Amino acid sequence: MPSKDIGLIIIDEEHDASYKSGSVPRYHARQTAMYLAVKHNCPVVMGSATPSLEAWNMIQNKKIKLLSLSKRLAGGSLPQIEIENISGLKGALSDRLISEIRKTKNEGKQTILFLNRRGFSHIFRCRSCGYEMLCKNCSVPMTFHKSENVMKCHYCGMQARPPSLCPECNSLDIGYAGVGTEFIEEEVSRSFPDCTVARVDTDTVSKKNSLENRLKDFKEGRIDILLGTQMIAKGLNFPKVRLVGIILADTGLQMPDFRAAERSFALITQAAGRAGRFSEDGLVIIQTLKPNHPSIVCAKNHEYEKFYEYELGQRKLLDFPPFKRLIRLVFRSKDLKKAELAAEGAANILKYILSSQNKDEAEIMGPSECVLSMIAGNHRQQILLRSSNFPLIQTAASRFVKEYKPMTGIYIEVDTDPVNLM
Repeated sequence: MPSKDIGLIIIDEEHDASYKSGSVPRYHARQTAMYLAVKHNCPVVMGSATPSLEAWNMIQNKKIKLLSLSKRLAGGSLPQIEIENISGLKGALSDRLISEIRKTKNEGKQTILFLNRRGFSHIFRCRSCGYEMLCKNCSVPMTFHKSENVMKCHYCGMQARPPSLCPECNSLDIGYAGVGTEFIEEEVSRSFPDCTVARVDTDTVSKKNSLENRLKDFKEGRIDILLGTQMIAKGLNFPKVRLVGIILADTGLQMPDFRAAERSFALITQAAGRAGRFSEDGLVIIQTLKPNHPSIVCAKNHEYEKFYEYELGQRKLLDFPPFKRLIRLVFRSKDLKKAELAAEGAANILKYILSSQNKDEAEIMGPSECVLSMIAGNHRQQILLRSSNFPLIQTAASRFVKEYKPMTGIYIEVDTDPVNLM
């Protein structure tokens, strides 16, 4: 039941994308909280080590007040952070990271290794013809899970047996590229046979209480090396963690999304924050192929304001949030032609609707194929409405949704202020 007399609203980890609903109604909890705060005349406290760019922009514009923590609650100092350029590295762990894992074990302390990609390997490729194994239902590569000897799609769940030769040219010159947490677990276990290693991702903690039990074992010292995805990158507070290794900091930067750098900076910073929370000897090693990228350099140097200034400059230059508002319309259908026709027709209708208003204040981007052009057998086309005059595009989108009658087999998703454009 809705609360009738709210005195205070607290949003912890305010930057987290999970606050945005992925299904109808696609609300954002941060915006909802602000609405309720005005309605109930109460304050909102938003906590984050890496505020969202929207929140930081509101701080700069004096719309919200910044309260900074001057020190770590448990008394530890900020960890030393090093960048390791891994261009040409044969394995997944650099010599420097291997050395520090051994040192950490010898000192009776613990290591966290972070990689935001599960599975053993995420690309099956033929070296003869270039064939790449994609999901039949989604426009994404299948991921190899060695422990189950199966190829999986992480979007629709489809599974297939790993091929023994190329399905296209029958070549035996096939192999896998890219690494996941399962691959790292195998390499770490082989490199440190005297260490207890545990992996935490959605493949290993699906059973009830399995995540809690694994984290409890780590906290009580029964695990030397904890390896995982973003499930272990934030919110954990372990006294004996000296070392955090970020295996590949570039995975998020490769995403064709305007929030890629912001997400990467937040994840790296959050993961790094697990080291040395109760001591002075915390160390973070960031392995990367892009050692000069601003999100990585600024994370290393604890230069929060510098990163936000850089990223706000990029967003302003490109007319993306928080300087412009977006409404995303996705048209999906089992029939590619229907999806394309629906998106084209919608773009024409929206142009007509906006032509009766101040159309120069709004931009229609598309229609175009979504980055993930097919998911679960549905072809996806998108249109973006962009403007600094939000009521203008909100009214246009609302009128379109109310009056448009889609053809059979077409489904429309409308997302206001989308957190990703994949």
